[in-house]
Amino acid sequence: MSGNEPIQEAIDLLQELGLQEYEARCFVALNQLPTGTAKEIHETSEVPRTRVYDAIRVLESKGLVEVQHSSPQVYRAVSIDEATQTLSKQYTDRIDTLKGTV
Repeated sequence: MSGNEPIQEAIDLLQELGLQEYEARCFVALNQLPTGTAKEIHETSEVPRTRVYDAIRVLESKGLVEVQHSSPQVYRAVSIDEATQTLSKQYTDRIDTLKGTV
């Protein structure tokens, strides 16, 4: 992924929206692949393979990745439209919570 400015910008923006670096890298990698195994995500994202599993687990819990429970497991990112709606709702919910506490 190194050397590609649009990809790095996407990673940076996802981090600003609350994802950790490895989560953002895995999500962007899955958007470059139709589907991917942990090995393929590792090769595309440059995230250590052992950390891909943790990042994917978090992305799945946030509704950004779908997991096909096969052997090996196969992962697919939700569409960019769905991801932006999900992240936007999470951000809006946090702002509303903040308004209610202050």
